[in-house]
Amino acid sequence: MYKIRLSALITAISLIACQPGRGEQPLTTIPPEDSKIEYAGYVHKEFVVPPDQPDAKVARFDRLLDMPGTGYRWDNPGARILFRTDATALVARLNYSELHQSKTARNGIGVWSVDGVFKPEWSFRSREQAVKRGLETVEVILSTGIAGGFHDFEIVLPYGDSVDFAGLKVNPEARFEPVRAKRAIRYVAYGDSITHGFSASAVNKSYPFLVGQAKGWETIDLGFGGRSSYPAPTDAAVITSLKPDVVTVLLGVNDWNGGVPLAVYRKNMEAFLDNLRGAQPETPVYLLTPLWVGPGWNPPGKKTELEGYRQALRDIAAVRSDPNLRLIEGPELIDPDLSLFDRVPLHPNDAGFAMMAGRLAQKLNPLKTQP
Repeated sequence: MYKIRLSALITAISLIACQPGRGEQPLTTIPPEDSKIEYAGYVHKEFVVPPDQPDAKVARFDRLLDMPGTGYRWDNPGARILFRTDATALVARLNYSELHQSKTARNGIGVWSVDGVFKPEWSFRSREQAVKRGLETVEVILSTGIAGGFHDFEIVLPYGDSVDFAGLKVNPEARFEPVRAKRAIRYVAYGDSITHGFSASAVNKSYPFLVGQAKGWETIDLGFGGRSSYPAPTDAAVITSLKPDVVTVLLGVNDWNGGVPLAVYRKNMEAFLDNLRGAQPETPVYLLTPLWVGPGWNPPGKKTELEGYRQALRDIAAVRSDPNLRLIEGPELIDPDLSLFDRVPLHPNDAGFAMMAGRLAQKLNPLKTQP
């Protein structure tokens, strides 16, 4: 509670500092649909009218895939708002919405960077942490302590909350230029809660984010808490619509938890790959076998050992004549050490995600192999 109050106090002081004094012009609003602002790392974006501002619009991000009762489609882990400006007063407006509905999982901490540099204090979150809440607008001061001249700014949305971007407020004479740092390679990370980001302390501690940072790639996080293997073409269709240069797939632990028979898991994963390859036959795809899980986690619904699901993926990779389908052993990405995992030992903690991302980044290559 102390940390939340202290953060709110700092934000309030910063907001007062950015208000114009007597004789100064008020800050100018840059709406989210303005061409000065660029976007990356999202699945789908549209500009919608918020319920509390009928004369304005917000940028709303949507991952298109539903998880009933959770609202996870409205979580957009790592989606980025980018702009380059010489503004001396700079405030970003973010609307936390009611669309994230999970009763068990929420992480609303977002971050921002200046010229590619992230600092621990450059973060934001909503004040209201209840599962069901109304709209809350958070104003984030981005200009405090920044030297004069042009700078590239990136605002990175949280992995476990629904957030719309409502625009910027800047000093009237502020100028904008096109963002300089462009990420040419698009990486799509598809999977379950581990890919979603749980239980990292913030979005910039998740493995998809860290891999993208290490490689200099644009990352689109398609991880959904609770996702298991799924044979319908919807998931593959969303992935292929993004035209990725490299894809990772990490699914299986929820099938194991839920007692999905190995034959069904294998059939589902084969159908997923068939759908994916129907639209993108040569994109490098990496199948990650399930990570190590501590021996204390023994789900009552399981029907066989987790190793069976790993073996199913090995068999799938071995029999497909696909030079751009590669297998990575999940247990090799994080050491079998409970100190690298959350209290629910399915999920890595920050240290575990850092180890996983470092090892995974060394194995990924967007270059296609010709048969």
